[in-house]
Amino acid sequence: MKIRLMIIGFLLSMATVAIFARLAKIQLIRDEIYYEDKTQKQEYREANYGRVLDRNGTVLWHKLIADGKSGAEKWREIYFHEHLEGLSAILNGVVTSKIRDLTPQKAVEHSTYKPGNKNPIDIIELAPSVDGKDVYLSIDLRIQEIVENTVREYVPKFGAAGASVLVMDPRTGQILAITSFNPEKKKYENVLHSFEPGSIFKPITAVIALESGVDPNKSLYTEEGKWQVSKNNANEKIIKDTHVRDSCNMQEAMVYSSNIAFGKYVLEEIGYENFFYGVKKFAINEAYEFPLRISHKGFSRVGDSRTQAAQGFGQSIDATSLDIAKAFGSIANGGILYNPKLILEYGKDSSATERDSVRKVISSTENARLLRDMLKGVVEKGGTAENVKSKYSFFEFAGKTGTAQIRDSSGKYTNELYNSSFIGMESATDPHFICLVTMYNSRRAGATVAGPVFQKIMEQIYLHPSLSPAAFAREYAPADSLCNDVSFVGYTKQAAENKASGLRCTVRFDDASKTGSVVAQTIKKDSLGEYLELSLREYQRNTGLMPDVRGLALRDALGMLEHISNVIYEGVGKVYEQFPEPGSIAGKRSTVHIRLKEGI
Repeated sequence: MKIRLMIIGFLLSMATVAIFARLAKIQLIRDEIYYEDKTQKQEYREANYGRVLDRNGTVLWHKLIADGKSGAEKWREIYFHEHLEGLSAILNGVVTSKIRDLTPQKAVEHSTYKPGNKNPIDIIELAPSVDGKDVYLSIDLRIQEIVENTVREYVPKFGAAGASVLVMDPRTGQILAITSFNPEKKKYENVLHSFEPGSIFKPITAVIALESGVDPNKSLYTEEGKWQVSKNNANEKIIKDTHVRDSCNMQEAMVYSSNIAFGKYVLEEIGYENFFYGVKKFAINEAYEFPLRISHKGFSRVGDSRTQAAQGFGQSIDATSLDIAKAFGSIANGGILYNPKLILEYGKDSSATERDSVRKVISSTENARLLRDMLKGVVEKGGTAENVKSKYSFFEFAGKTGTAQIRDSSGKYTNELYNSSFIGMESATDPHFICLVTMYNSRRAGATVAGPVFQKIMEQIYLHPSLSPAAFAREYAPADSLCNDVSFVGYTKQAAENKASGLRCTVRFDDASKTGSVVAQTIKKDSLGEYLELSLREYQRNTGLMPDVRGLALRDALGMLEHISNVIYEGVGKVYEQFPEPGSIAGKRSTVHIRLKEGI
């Protein structure tokens, strides 16, 4: 019996071995036959790149697979508007930056092939493919087109090497058009280079003076146009004024672009230490997340008085177009410094509100208004940029010229070539656009070569039927006009009434018994027809209490919270939740969180 069981067990063992040997040879797995001489590969399947679009959804760039190509030539980049050389360079900088959203993730597959067969008989997906996401820029293609066409016309006309232009919305810091020209390489680049700004820096010095308590009406002796800062140094270079005057107040110093006056503001009125930290407050050369590479030397403290004075009028100081534009934007918007923004993180739906605020740099709207009035005087008759004044009466340009000397190879300033600039806004009372124009290696002043470029760009933007914020309404508004394209937000009740009366707008207040400032405006309708309702709320800047911003759009909420240094927001639409609660203690250094959503 034992022998019989042993024989049966031996036979069963042999059968089992034979079966496993057979399986090892033909491998029956999931009802499919794999051959012992099969080929197995780990392969990658391409996914689609995201697109780059402008703020309105127009495609600017894409990367597609080219038919019949392999390796490095497999992909083909398409710049849909190659005739715009400045834009193409900027797009190149965007797509080669560290923006991960654009780049797809390949699928990883384990494939098995039957000998002689090109098609796999089994594919196991180890990692799925993920298409790249679309990236929206704040750029408006229509404005970019206006900018580059104007530059193309005026650069050869004025004999400049080239020009860089930046158009920005001062209410959000969003860049609407941008080009970056390298005069040394004589081509557009995807790098923003710093330069000595010259006199376009003077408005920043003026802001620091006002914030330091300097009386703008005080007259400074301007040394009859020639000033040797250190009287005991005969070798020191004399600071000169082009428009010689015995003395001038701040308005006159701005209008006539007095180097001596602004040098004296630094040394005699502000003090260099206060000036230095005042410039730092404007985040000059301060690093922040931006998709393009920025090349600058930095802003450093200097020791000798002559150089300290020169920094007050924009020499011996290093800045980029972003630095100057964001500082100028704070003058335009009432005092808030916004970092220039090129990428819309929430897509085109957030183009009206998305912003990145840094800090409040002008403590009162009155100081900002004083600066805008000074800059308006620059363009009026007798100012250094009177030629920039528009032939259209509804424009009230305000801006500043700059004619910065260029250093030669030895480091000395040359008197032959200049970087000639103009920076301005299209309206001194209700600005929607900031435009900075820099013409490189020019032989003429900023007002002569950069001013006309600014003028034409602004006029074409403002008069464009799809771009203009007012579209002739201010000049031709009929009596009792709705004026829904005019902004009253930020105005006091009295100022809003005066503006509405001057523009012949039909407006009403949500509560006529209230005082305060306008925080929102809404079109309403009753039996008499449509009207513009202005919502008033008391600013609680000096009470130390948290205002109620629920129900407000982001821009209006930020206006109510302008006295609080750190405001964190998320979402788009209107505020539905805030912390701290209304009426809670909220000092200047408090942190406020607000959440927004659409449909409320």
